[in-house]
Amino acid sequence: MLMKTFKAMVLSSSMALGLGAGGAFAQDTTEWTMVTPLTPGISYVPIYQEMIDNIEARSEGRLSINMLSFGQHPFKGGDIMTAVRDGTVQMGNTADAYVSSLEPAIAFMGLPFLFDDLNHAKEVFAELKDPYFAKILGEKYNSELALGFLISGAAIHADVPLNSLEALDGRKIRVFGKESGQMIDLLGGTPVTVAFGELYTALQRGTINGALTGMLGAQASKIYEVVGHNTWWNWSYVLEFIMINNDAMAALPEDLQAIVREETAIASERVQALQDRLPAEVLVESLETYGITSTGLDAETRALFKETTRPVTDDWLATTGEEGQTAYDIYEKVSSAR
Repeated sequence: MLMKTFKAMVLSSSMALGLGAGGAFAQDTTEWTMVTPLTPGISYVPIYQEMIDNIEARSEGRLSINMLSFGQHPFKGGDIMTAVRDGTVQMGNTADAYVSSLEPAIAFMGLPFLFDDLNHAKEVFAELKDPYFAKILGEKYNSELALGFLISGAAIHADVPLNSLEALDGRKIRVFGKESGQMIDLLGGTPVTVAFGELYTALQRGTINGALTGMLGAQASKIYEVVGHNTWWNWSYVLEFIMINNDAMAALPEDLQAIVREETAIASERVQALQDRLPAEVLVESLETYGITSTGLDAETRALFKETTRPVTDDWLATTGEEGQTAYDIYEKVSSAR
């Protein structure tokens, strides 16, 4: 029923724009819908909107894209991927951690403590992008990988430092997928699933004691108004991506296809550049604005956390089989060459 209501809403919007049968622009304008789980306050969402605006401008109005953010559409988790696959929407933005229950193989970059730093993660992703991630979307979800970047600055935010197993013991920590939940459980905490848009309230009310999210997410949700400590784990480099339905893309003239691919590639580079520099800047700003304190994991503790959470990777490899092993082999090859 919810899906039928959403489809009716999209159709009604198209008709209002004169895009339905008999509309003045029926033959000239294609209307797409893009959905994202993000709120408009996330720092790079405006880049997505600029991407859309540029596509519309360069197409001279032949392609119009309506972006719906958190709360404006009914899709959660893996629903976004299936909505794009089935053509309910033409474009979908999500992150591997949100869809790992539906498609475990796509969650490789979000496995805990695999990567030494952002550069290490980017080197691995560059080798996995086309033969692995794009292949999964193409073969299983009738989609192409239009945009992809790695989220850096993965931290845990709480009212105390969470830099030891003792500090984590029994604490309720917001997680955002199977792998992060397994990690927190192995480290002695209690994983709790909380939607990004509900983070502030959950921390304020004590429903959770801490939250896993990147620095840009912490900034957008203003959680340092209710908690005062950041522990910089850098435990994963989640892949965020935009996928486009293959049939929708194929229905466009070749020149419009080229425009879409060019603009999504530009947006991908812009967002990755933002992720490269902004998390550290946001941390400094938060230290000054909110007076929070920040710590990291020393080498010994990081090694302990990595060893303790290794079962997450082992379970992922068992679940994904040969497909996942392919990604892991590429990871080991890149890592050994560093």
